[in-house]
Amino acid sequence: MADYSLVFLGVAAFAVFFVALAKAGFGGMIGSLAMPLVASVSDILTAISVLLPTYVVMDLIVAWTYRKTVPFGFVLPMALSGIAGVFLAAIVFRLVETNYLAIFLGVMSLIIGGKFFVQRAHNGQKIIPVPDPTVRNWPRIIGLNGASGFTSFFLMGEAPIQLFMLPFRLAPQVYVAVLVWFFAIINWTKIPIVLAMGIVTIDSLWVSLMLLPIMPLGIMFGKYISSRLPKEPFYVVVHVLLIILGIYLVLNAVRQISGASLG
Repeated sequence: MADYSLVFLGVAAFAVFFVALAKAGFGGMIGSLAMPLVASVSDILTAISVLLPTYVVMDLIVAWTYRKTVPFGFVLPMALSGIAGVFLAAIVFRLVETNYLAIFLGVMSLIIGGKFFVQRAHNGQKIIPVPDPTVRNWPRIIGLNGASGFTSFFLMGEAPIQLFMLPFRLAPQVYVAVLVWFFAIINWTKIPIVLAMGIVTIDSLWVSLMLLPIMPLGIMFGKYISSRLPKEPFYVVVHVLLIILGIYLVLNAVRQISGASLG
């Protein structure tokens, strides 16, 4: 049984609040902070078991909100590729020791954080032609959306899908709707998988249930401040934290692997 200490519950509550905040208006990849944050005070298995059910509930609510905006013909091949990535991630999760998965999670955090600052430094210096959304570039669809499904198994799947979507320059409402429905579909796909793997248990579901009341608070607060606070400084702080957490997860996992090998 996992140790749900007060520190863990506090960090998990903040993570759920943060994801709700992201879905309420800040968007981007700030929700990626939740998983490494919770994993830093527990482990990947516990973080997934507690956070995934809250993600599923949030996805269901937000997907219903965007049901009239989403272009299903565009989303369906993306989602099918993402589902394939989820199944591959589940196999890897079974085969790879958790400390190596922690290193993978830490490296992902570093990439997302570093990519933000690289793009910020080169913003506006490169003009990229807009592709036609009706033309199916299957290598890009399968590769990037499959990678997003794979990484989303560790609750950090937004980086590859945003690489896929950004060149299309979709209208903001459509862009958000595609993201919401993509993750709603693949997160619901994960439920029977994580139940069969024993990742989500009755104990972890009780903890997730305790955290659910924080979700509407995060959504309401996000809506309130999204039009009142400048987003750029907020994004900078979030991505700095992602880099710090990434370094911590990598170093901590390496230390544990070294300690185990010496022992």
